[in-house]
Amino acid sequence: MATRINESTLANEATVLAAEGLQRRSLLRLAVSGGTLATLGPLANAQSATPKRGGTLVIGADADPIGLDPVTLTAYSSYDFTALLYTGLFRWNADMKVEIDLAAGYIAPNDTTYIIRLRQGVKFHNGQDFTAEDVKHTFDRILDPASASPSATLFSGIKAVTVIDPFTVKFELKAPSATFLSYLATNPNGVIVPRGVTDLKTKPVGTGPFVFESYEPNQQFTLKANPNYYEDKQPYLSTVVFKFFKDQASISSALRSKAIDMTWFKDPKVSAQIVKSSPDLASAPGKTSRTFPVWMNMKAKPFNDVRVRRALSLATDRKACLQTVLGGSGKVGAMVPESQVGGYDGVGPMPYYKTDVPAAKKLLAEAGYANGIDLGDYIVVAANALDVQCAQVLQQQWAAAGIKVNIKPMETAPLIGLWLKGDFGLLSIALSWSPDPDAIVSRLLSNGLGKAIGMADAPLDKLIEDARAILDNTKRAAAYQQIQKHIADQAYILQIYQYPLRWEAWRKYVKGYVPLAANIRTFVRTTWVDK
Repeated sequence: MATRINESTLANEATVLAAEGLQRRSLLRLAVSGGTLATLGPLANAQSATPKRGGTLVIGADADPIGLDPVTLTAYSSYDFTALLYTGLFRWNADMKVEIDLAAGYIAPNDTTYIIRLRQGVKFHNGQDFTAEDVKHTFDRILDPASASPSATLFSGIKAVTVIDPFTVKFELKAPSATFLSYLATNPNGVIVPRGVTDLKTKPVGTGPFVFESYEPNQQFTLKANPNYYEDKQPYLSTVVFKFFKDQASISSALRSKAIDMTWFKDPKVSAQIVKSSPDLASAPGKTSRTFPVWMNMKAKPFNDVRVRRALSLATDRKACLQTVLGGSGKVGAMVPESQVGGYDGVGPMPYYKTDVPAAKKLLAEAGYANGIDLGDYIVVAANALDVQCAQVLQQQWAAAGIKVNIKPMETAPLIGLWLKGDFGLLSIALSWSPDPDAIVSRLLSNGLGKAIGMADAPLDKLIEDARAILDNTKRAAAYQQIQKHIADQAYILQIYQYPLRWEAWRKYVKGYVPLAANIRTFVRTTWVDK
């Protein structure tokens, strides 16, 4: 049963700790024992010069938003916009740590209760006051089956959300969770929406640093500075304009001609060449966030035979793939990429990662395929040239072990449909950054995607379920190392490499910007232009 904490106690603790200037700790190092309080720390990207106010930042974008209601949207292309329009109780800083945002502080009297004190004086873009009722409204919407919210699964561990007073809200969880704060900190999953506003999909109303101005599909999206934003002196920019381009060549041309100030690229080689030829450009690859896996359907032959799966892994030269496709801009991958909380890298010695073609042939022979095997179609995302290129490299590598595949590029939407239904043999669809390792590995549970692709591994299920409840960072890191080694040993999925989802580039007169592993432009709020 939760410890009763009155409002004055919460306020007093917040004042004392804020005065002491305590630094925020890493999410999974964050203690949840009684009385622990997170307070607002120093700005993650301290400025090296005095920011100039005003001006317009023009960003070259490669996709239009698909909806702007954070409770219901599913498209990654919308995240850049929700990151500037909405804010949540917590947020990620540039060091991959969780810090308070709309929250003024919180205490966790036990492992399943969070009492959060809210900022006062915050207004939504429509002038409506932000209160605890908006927090409850947001999570009621997320958990309402009628909303069909993609965030419902992430927050399914919430037992109750209770308004204590206008600026205090209590979350009660069904069980201890190491994932809860990280999901709250992630935009758009944990951002707060206002009560009484029903058309957020096309008319967004948030508490973010910028206010929606206009949207012309396939042309541009315009934001104006929020004059009532609660962060001191932010944002510095007066206007942010996203201009939409349908291909990388057009974006490159616009950047060179200075029609845009900032953009990103999918191909590290393209980004490197552009920056090299333009000395007034800055570039940052961000942090490793994307993994390239090969998924196998284990419901039927031949992938139900672990010897065939292990043979594929042994026939794979991951380092060669990395060098050929990415020019070395990345690293050999495991299930959980390094951009997760520290300690989860897991790309040290992994079972069946060492390239050994003779051993692969031997395993195939033991499985009854001494003369080689034809695995049929290998489905990849047609729109991602890097994915197709990697598939071609794998096709050549596997052929050396007598393994034949037919590469079949496919549009993204139907490919995802086949993947989720388990209606394929061999398929690659990449996984991007997620707020917690659990969001990645929980896909493999026997009652989820694991069931669709023929997995029924009770010990692995237990490892995954136990790991999400471990609150000690060191112990949790060890648990995910064990999970990754188990996956590699059974060769359920072949992880090839991991790398940043986007390589960002901007003019050097753009100051104060920090790229994030999540590849959303949250730090446009601290950006300014020096020209």
